[in-house]
Amino acid sequence: MARRAGAGLLVATALFTLTGFSRQGGPIQPGDRVGGMLVVKGTAATAGHKLFDSCDPVILRSGRYARRCGLVPRVKRLFIGYGVFALPREINKVWAPWTWAAWVDGRRIELTAFGKSDRMLYGFPAAGGKDVILREWRVMLVAATPGRHTLRYRFRDSGGTIDATWTFTIMAK
Repeated sequence: MARRAGAGLLVATALFTLTGFSRQGGPIQPGDRVGGMLVVKGTAATAGHKLFDSCDPVILRSGRYARRCGLVPRVKRLFIGYGVFALPREINKVWAPWTWAAWVDGRRIELTAFGKSDRMLYGFPAAGGKDVILREWRVMLVAATPGRHTLRYRFRDSGGTIDATWTFTIMAK
């Protein structure tokens, strides 16, 4: 009996390998690697740099966007989380209807596995100078490799879809 179970496990492993169904080919989970970079849960507060300090993150209307970023310093922990902002009492209502997807260098990120976090933005210009809550996905790159990368977020609700891709270059040092 143990022999059959072992053979079954071997067959199942071979099928997963032959069909390409493996964690490496699937959506990125915390602890996975993409292009040599470790992808982990993190917050803006624990980052060496926030990608959107080098890129224009503000998008206020539905549409497709392709943005180029300034050079990004090579740091140990690069925060690449993105999200939406709203007045503190409205953030849950604003966030709830959105469905999200994201990719880094063409690999899909399993956003729900990373979770989300909130931070306060005081006097935020895109909100008319009001204090807002920024709710963002907790995605961090550890040891981001020098060179050109892409980050894409697509999110939609009943009002439309925003599909934005940022191209950024990590400096060699």
